[in-house]
Amino acid sequence: MHTRLSQKEKRFLDRARVCRVASADGRGTPHVAPLCHAFDAPRRTAYIATEGRTASLACDDYFENWGRLRGLVAHVRARIVRRGPELDRAVRLLKKKYKQYRDYEFDEAIALRIERVSSWGL
Repeated sequence: MHTRLSQKEKRFLDRARVCRVASADGRGTPHVAPLCHAFDAPRRTAYIATEGRTASLACDDYFENWGRLRGLVAHVRARIVRRGPELDRAVRLLKKKYKQYRDYEFDEAIALRIERVSSWGL
């Protein structure tokens, strides 16, 4: 794993339509869910509209030809964003990327700040 995101990794995160977000509850029970995200490259942060604290995210493209597999796994620090300019930015990014969110009312978003990343096939 490394701490700096390459241009290819940033582009892949920006274009990916779905990421898998993993978390654990207070008892350590793991949970993973496919979620729609918007990536803010200058801030190294992906935003999602869901509840919970998150430990990692993964985006990937699967092909039967395994020579074409590509993806990225990142360890992140999660924060709930409930107001202010960061929530406005998160909502703007999510609504721009996904038309399904355009009529959605956001009370909060989760900011996933990337700390370490590993990728393949990019």
